Amino acid sequence: MDYPELASTSIAAFTLDESGYERLTEDENITILGSGDVFLKTPVGRAKININFNKARHCKVFIGQGFVGVLKINITGDDTVVYIGDNCVLRGVNISVGQTNGFVAVGNGVTTTARNTWISGEGVGAANPALLIGDDCLFSRDIVIRNSDGHPVFSAATDLQINEPTGMVHIEPHVWIGERAAILKSTIVGACSIIGFGSTVTRDVPRFSLVKGVPAVSTKRADTYWARDTSEQAMNKAKHFYTKYSAPHAP
Repeated sequence: MDYPELASTSIAAFTLDESGYERLTEDENITILGSGDVFLKTPVGRAKININFNKARHCKVFIGQGFVGVLKINITGDDTVVYIGDNCVLRGVNISVGQTNGFVAVGNGVTTTARNTWISGEGVGAANPALLIGDDCLFSRDIVIRNSDGHPVFSAATDLQINEPTGMVHIEPHVWIGERAAILKSTIVGACSIIGFGSTVTRDVPRFSLVKGVPAVSTKRADTYWARDTSEQAMNKAKHFYTKYSAPHAP
């Protein structure tokens, strides 16, 4: 699968064109360990970013303009790309990528309330799942995303791994994810959905769904939309996504 092409369907103005960025040489708010390339659109301000490339080779991290928060990125797989869009507020987010050719993309305007753990590519076997978060997603605290189980499970008869991911984790734009939720491997969460407190998502979620439970069960609510608050700006943005994804030929 062409993950950058898919990312462009959920992240406005997504690009890995390095000409739109400045290669980082020094920034007091960013600590880099290991050898890899970090690209910034603008210097980060109210932020603390720690990037550890470990021994991974040929890896790139892109960080858009207006980033705020505390972010840790840990990469152990060669040829990995991590992309953070514009105007993200990521408070206490830990991103870990443990696979070769890893791909993690976070859209514009994505926010977290507090600690989140997003893990890509541990124990994936021959699979190569990505982690894609679309524009304007809202994460509460203590949320876990994993696109693999973390460790391989083998058939005793064949010694073949039986728990490889069958797909990526793709959270489409404008999804609200409640506190202590977990989103697990091989799932697509449809745009404009709400994931309830403590839910564990193990299967695809249709767009405009309310999701609750362990394992989570989806109820479609196509006649409603959620907004970050009651301000005119927030409601207009919510209506934009509602209109976009409820259209007959929505992407």
